[in-house]
Amino acid sequence: MRKIGLLTFLILILCSCEPEHHKDFITFSGKIENTRDSIMTIFGKGIQKTIKISEDGSFKDTLKVKEPQFYSLYSPSSGKGAVFLKNGYHLNLTGDANSFFKSFRYHGNDEGADTNNLIIDQFVFGKTVGNIEGFISLEKEGFLNKINSFKYGMDSISNQYSNADQDIVQQSENQNNTFFKNLIDNYDRLHASIMVRERLKKGNPAPDFSNYENHEGGTKSLRDFRGKYVYIDVWATWCMPCIVQFPYLKKLKEEYKNKNIVFVGISTDDDRRSNGSWKKAHDKWKKMVRQKNLSGIQLWAGKDDARFSKEYAIRGIPRFILIDPKGNIVNSNAVKPSDPSIQTILNNLPGI
Repeated sequence: MRKIGLLTFLILILCSCEPEHHKDFITFSGKIENTRDSIMTIFGKGIQKTIKISEDGSFKDTLKVKEPQFYSLYSPSSGKGAVFLKNGYHLNLTGDANSFFKSFRYHGNDEGADTNNLIIDQFVFGKTVGNIEGFISLEKEGFLNKINSFKYGMDSISNQYSNADQDIVQQSENQNNTFFKNLIDNYDRLHASIMVRERLKKGNPAPDFSNYENHEGGTKSLRDFRGKYVYIDVWATWCMPCIVQFPYLKKLKEEYKNKNIVFVGISTDDDRRSNGSWKKAHDKWKKMVRQKNLSGIQLWAGKDDARFSKEYAIRGIPRFILIDPKGNIVNSNAVKPSDPSIQTILNNLPGI
């Protein structure tokens, strides 16, 4: 009995010491199918660890991290993934190099496995939903339904992993909630922007403008140029990059003066940059056209500038727009006159 008691005592001592020892480092083992690499690297804050991979794809090593956090996992031929590491974890991984990271599965029913599987599953689920623009382009009801479906999917994944590190679960939830809130808060603006961009696709009718003052007298409208290509230069007197383009534009006009194309300058000078005076804005436009000897058709958008800029999604100038003889968009953000490719583009227009 005394011998049995002593043996039991020794076993208890050894068992009680073992967990304390393993809390000091991480064991990381597993197998990557179809890998062509002999190593993979874990790196991040305060660590860069190279792990050898056997010919059959198996590996086993130990490492130690300064603090629990996500680290990058890199395989030269397969790509990059992430792994959450905390001293004391015993990670056992299987995966396929042909679907690096997305195919990863950590085995076990503990914190290390659950935390990493949670992140992988959320990553894979996020990839299946589609891009953000697809969300925003939906009408409001469909957009909100999509958001709710996405949130439900993320929550369902979290509920599968009860052993996952709760700080990581909360962090993931906070990030998702912030992401969804930003989408909802900015939906109207982003949706309108996407719809404008859709309307400005090649082949769609160009947004109209009408009765813009012509420097040479009278007014002009977009419909006045039907039957010809229209290359529009959107500019302003205060815009130095616009002025830089004037000599190139003048040369372009001369080269294509006998072609089926008209060059139209539209000034967006307004009261905001003219001490609140529309008259001063108008006078600055007239003066610069004379001073720079601008040829072609020179128009002033005047008080219609806000609508014109909104419908053509103009957020910066100079901006060049190319329209076909039927009044349809060729390119709502055409190359500038100083770009050497402009001649090739114009020469390839049918019926130029």
